[in-house]
Amino acid sequence: MRTTAILNLKGGVAKTTTCVNMAAILAKDYKKRVLVVDADSQANTTEFLGGQPGYSTMGDLLRRIDLNPIIQPSSLPGVSLLAADESLMDLDLSAVKSKTAHVEDLRRLLVSFAGSYDHCLIDCPPAFSAASAAALLAADDVVIPIKLDAFSLRGMANLIRQVRNMQEINPVLRVAGLLPVMVYRSDRIKAALEVLYASDFPIFPVIHRSDKVDDMTFAQKPLVESSPKSAACVSYRRFVRAYLEGGAGNG
Repeated sequence: MRTTAILNLKGGVAKTTTCVNMAAILAKDYKKRVLVVDADSQANTTEFLGGQPGYSTMGDLLRRIDLNPIIQPSSLPGVSLLAADESLMDLDLSAVKSKTAHVEDLRRLLVSFAGSYDHCLIDCPPAFSAASAAALLAADDVVIPIKLDAFSLRGMANLIRQVRNMQEINPVLRVAGLLPVMVYRSDRIKAALEVLYASDFPIFPVIHRSDKVDDMTFAQKPLVESSPKSAACVSYRRFVRAYLEGGAGNG
């Protein structure tokens, strides 16, 4: 099972959109068995995938609360879910130091399910918390969605530093690639892309901006169902193909 954390310390950069569309494309187009882990206390991925009460959550796992069944079916065929809830808000990095949060338990859980799934995608919070630490400890690689604005570009150095720090305790962790999102034609976007392509990091094919992404959230259906011919869906399919083929490059 390949485990990928979808991470950026900045909010509003399409982490959840990337996670749910990536899961849907892997399941629908490639017939992969996919487990989605929602590690964000906002629980948007859980809501989108039809998470139900009666199952334990990521917060329960990290706090070692008595676990009910923890993996539940989602609303997407071929996709299962480990849900999030607001209890994750209380698990910051101080909880790791005090042993209130057991970040290694996610990795142990995923090892136990390794034969049941082909891919695990972890939707991380926009902060370096116990949940994101657990995700990076469990992951094989990281996909970093990035919006091409000045704030996001300046924040990249801090994000990469955090990933490098986690590599000290998870040596197999690697950056699969940066994923430029919400891309449209403009000189500013072109210049920002040139900055990325000049970096040492692998860059995935870009995700084009589309109003169909907002429509998708209201319909609670991924783009492959709600708008398969949209520019965003075509872009996400191109990205997933590159992800599977190891095709992130430098421009």
